[in-house]
Amino acid sequence: MIQSLGISSQNGLSEQVEFYRTDANRHLSLETRFELGQFMTPAPVASFMASLFRAPSTKTIKLLDPGAGVGSLTAAFVEKFSQCHASLEKISVTAYEIDPLLIKYLNSTLRDCERKCQKLGIEFDYNIIEEDFICSVTGMLKTDLFSEARQEPDFTHAILNPPYKKIHSDSKHRLLLSSVDIETSNLYTAFITLAIKL
Repeated sequence: MIQSLGISSQNGLSEQVEFYRTDANRHLSLETRFELGQFMTPAPVASFMASLFRAPSTKTIKLLDPGAGVGSLTAAFVEKFSQCHASLEKISVTAYEIDPLLIKYLNSTLRDCERKCQKLGIEFDYNIIEEDFICSVTGMLKTDLFSEARQEPDFTHAILNPPYKKIHSDSKHRLLLSSVDIETSNLYTAFITLAIKL
């Protein structure tokens, strides 16, 4: 997949993923970007965000990336933490993305992350969930008389640049968030609150 997107394996992980991001931006319609509140994170910002994490205190990292886009934030996180590979044994990533156009780029990014980790002797696995993050997670968190008890994932870290969009008071998302005691009028704070809960 990397060769088909014109990527040289000699490039660093950040450069590869930055290519995916700029290529994806050329193909995304303005209507889709507005509808989903998309803003994909440039490599320097992703690297800065990853730099804010402290060294891991556990040998296994379970990373949540909701609204992953092409995976820029996960790649920056893996690049940072693979440098602490002396104590790190495994990175497990759960990435949510609903835009079908971005899935192929995200797959390529996560395979690039896997190769980088393998070279350093770090186990790496990932799961791409092609579902609406809010719909999926509120279903997990909801425990009432009519919902099944579900096992909540136990993430150790989360990295995200949530979508920027208002939520209407009568929208499906607003009702789902209210069902798990989250009252907010925008997707940004909804994503952050749900990530904290997870």
